[in-house]
Amino acid sequence: MQEEAIRPTRSDRARLFRQRLNEAMQAQWLNRSSLAERAGVDRSTISLLLSEQQVRLPSGHVVADLAAALKVTADWLLGLTTTTRAPGEILRESLEVAEREPGHSDANIERWLNEAADAKVRNVPASLPEFMKTEAVMTLEYADYASKSPQQALAQTQARLTINRLPGRDTEIALPRQRLEDFAQRAGIWGELTSEQVHEQLDRMADLCEELYPSTRLHLYDQRQHYSAPITVFGQRRAVIYVGSSYFVFNTQEHVETLTRHFDQLVRGASVLSHETARWLRGLAAQARD
Repeated sequence: MQEEAIRPTRSDRARLFRQRLNEAMQAQWLNRSSLAERAGVDRSTISLLLSEQQVRLPSGHVVADLAAALKVTADWLLGLTTTTRAPGEILRESLEVAEREPGHSDANIERWLNEAADAKVRNVPASLPEFMKTEAVMTLEYADYASKSPQQALAQTQARLTINRLPGRDTEIALPRQRLEDFAQRAGIWGELTSEQVHEQLDRMADLCEELYPSTRLHLYDQRQHYSAPITVFGQRRAVIYVGSSYFVFNTQEHVETLTRHFDQLVRGASVLSHETARWLRGLAAQARD
């Protein structure tokens, strides 16, 4: 037979309120008189609420005034939540919008990569992996790009490759296999590339997969079975969704874990695993040359 949960008594609730009121006063360096003045209540009321003999909770408007004075929420004072922050404050911390930096380098990405230097970085790129692109591909993709020249993009690519070559880096990438197959056939935006340039790009990716493995791992998944927007997860600290001109940045553990699980599902469902990717790319490169 399932036991009923023990409900807190009135004195239990009053005791928790007293503990949190005292904790918040200490955090704000307030004594009874200063809190009374800030909250607009009598000092005797504060003394009564802090008394161990008090077994009743104050009225709602007194709780609200005290919470505002102490910069906490009324729910926290009453023991209804474990966080002192208001929902709006939590939401502001959990999601931010970062504009994409034009010019030589995207300062946001550089900062996030540096902050995640000792953590795994998971990435689903919008195109091919940036640090693996050849000069011909960069020139094509950025030829008409308003905020960055091909030369600037290439310099940034070299900087990213340098980061991936640093000891201790841990980078995992998931890419739709069909994107590379389209690339090999010079479909879509890659129609202006020559077959030799396509072969060079695929060979370069294969070379880097072999050179950087296992610290950098590229998995290929089947887009007919899985879908993903361009995302990057920086360790357990931050997850980013790229929407073109901006990044949607998630900072709370729940959101980071959700996008981490999404990425891990792509890897588990990969049709070409990272230790096989270099060989698969060389086979595709050979087909592109024929």
